[in-house]
Order: sequence, then C-alpha cells, then structure tokens
Amino acid sequence: MAFWKESFLADRRQQWLRSIYKFQYQVGGAWYDARINSKTVSGNAVVFMVSLPIVPKTTHTITGLRLWDITGKVCAEQAVSVKRTSSQGVLARFEFPIYEKV
Repeated sequence: MAFWKESFLADRRQQWLRSIYKFQYQVGGAWYDARINSKTVSGNAVVFMVSLPIVPKTTHTITGLRLWDITGKVCAEQAVSVKRTSSQGVLARFEFPIYEKV
C-alpha cells in the first residue's frame, strides 16, 4: 500500500512543472540558453521538450546540461558529451518521474 496520496503526488508534479523554467547547455566552457518547446505532465512524469539552438555556429561538443528553477538557482546539472556539426540542431525530451515505489 502506498504512503503518499496520488492527489498529493499529482500536485507535486504540477509544482515541478511550474518551478523549472530554464534549460542551458555548455559548449567550450560557455553556457547557452535552450528553448523549452513544451512542458506537460504525462502519467507520473514531468516531461519537457527542449531545443538546443545551433550556437555556436561551428562543429562542437555539448559538454553539460543544467536546469534553473524560478528562484534563480541551478536545480540540476549533468556532464554530457554530444557532438554536433555546425548545421545540426538538437531536440531533447526530458522525463522526470515523480512516484512512490511500493
């Protein structure tokens, strides 16, 4: 039997949806803003579709991702290695499940 009520967890998902307001990606030590195309709650997950514009306009490697919350704090960060050409965009889907494992 689950401890948390589903209505409480649904409220937390909505709270996360409202709280995460910016994604950024790192190239060569500089951070660039990504564009959030959509954000929804799907089942037990908060889902973001994010575009990473072709900046800088050269072949490069994306080395980091980070998320900002509405209070101006970095709330998540991860090192990555995504190589792309000067004409290659990136569209990413991020799913953050919020549920109780019983």
